[in-house]
Amino acid sequence: ILESEGSRQSAINVAEGAKQAQILASEADKMQQINRAMGEAEAIRQTAQAEATAIERIALAIRGTDGGEQAASLHVAQQYVEAFGNIAKQANTIVVPASANDVAGMVTQAMSVFSTVTANQKRHNSIAKVVDEGHGGFGSEQINH
Repeated sequence: ILESEGSRQSAINVAEGAKQAQILASEADKMQQINRAMGEAEAIRQTAQAEATAIERIALAIRGTDGGEQAASLHVAQQYVEAFGNIAKQANTIVVPASANDVAGMVTQAMSVFSTVTANQKRHNSIAKVVDEGHGGFGSEQINH
């Protein structure tokens, strides 16, 4: 009886040890996944913050410099032309604007897109300013009526 009780208790102890080892391994894996996810989230936050800062600095430089908008337009046009050149080098089939053989037309189109974006941004900023100043926004007295 003592021998069988000893064998039984030994088997239970081995099973409990294996169970505890699996639980600890599972918890370690869970913590590793959480830490990895948190690290990736922090990296995304820092990248987004760096991009926001860079965009803000570029916007200030464009607005604060004589000819800044024209320089930005030229840069956008250059990137537009380079992008089509790179696409043509890398792919067998590409979709291009009807005026692809007219570089001046593509530059004009790119600058037009930039001008439209700039105008929309200025309009958005002026609307935001009006709302911030309390004109056109909903005051608490208007909401309560």
